Amino acid sequence: MSGVYHAGELIVQKMAGEEVIAKRNGLTIRSNMSKGVAAFIKKQPLIIIASMDKRRNVWTSVLTGEHGFINVKNEVTLTINFQPVSNDPLIANLQSHADVGLLAIDFSKRARLRINGTGTINADRHLEIKTEQVYGNCPKYIQKRVLHPDSCLQRVLKSEKRSNQLSLEQQKWIRNADTFFIGSMNTAGKLDASHRGGSPGFIKVTNENVILFPDYFGNSMFNTLGNIHSNPNSGLLFLDFNYGHSLQLTGQSEIIWDDEELKREFPGAERLVRFKIDEVLQTENYSRIGWDFVEFSPANPTLIKPIKGGEVD
Repeated sequence: MSGVYHAGELIVQKMAGEEVIAKRNGLTIRSNMSKGVAAFIKKQPLIIIASMDKRRNVWTSVLTGEHGFINVKNEVTLTINFQPVSNDPLIANLQSHADVGLLAIDFSKRARLRINGTGTINADRHLEIKTEQVYGNCPKYIQKRVLHPDSCLQRVLKSEKRSNQLSLEQQKWIRNADTFFIGSMNTAGKLDASHRGGSPGFIKVTNENVILFPDYFGNSMFNTLGNIHSNPNSGLLFLDFNYGHSLQLTGQSEIIWDDEELKREFPGAERLVRFKIDEVLQTENYSRIGWDFVEFSPANPTLIKPIKGGEVD
């Protein structure tokens, strides 16, 4: 069954001592979409997508639209009808590298699905995805949110901030985040998009170019960490769920296995990931939809530092 995993994933599974669980969970990976998967995807107003630019940097983007903007043509093909934000790297990336990783996530039901494959812009100017790997993930660490009543309204005002380091405002954004998304890539250029969640404060900003976050117990497949072990290039995406702003970071990730003293600062962490930033792209009014917070995931580890007024001390 190891054929569904690449060498980096197998190495990390062995280092973590979770080969047996990974082998069992690998049985769920398919190359096509079942009727249930198709029904789930078509209901989603949001999908996360990881892509690679000409410099082999990984970027993680979010695509949103009204009900039905994702259409399943057949068991191996889906199309996404979206209006790209002009400054997002996605369209340019697809012109040089077709491989993509997608994550469909339903915050209200705490459900998520990964799709890895290739993407092209078709004659209708829609993004067409051919699937290679399709599989579900567990509901752990997903904070429950519901669509805001004013969602799907056009937001025409967009502005961007580019830099090679985090501003103080962006550092605060990250410190108080309870959710982010990570795109990663193996040595063959195959991409993957994944979700990370925890209580506000689970991510630490070391300085304007480095952040640390925990790797909690998951499905033992180690798709993201397996990619990082093989290829450090990765991209993070933070969303402002209230107003649709986005914060995209591209850089390199490193797995920290043995620093027990540092790990004690991250309750519940199996290991840590250190992310070093190369480029920052913040976009105002990136998304046309917003979300209302309902409750934190019951799986979130309890953190050491208390939360006051919705912000980390």
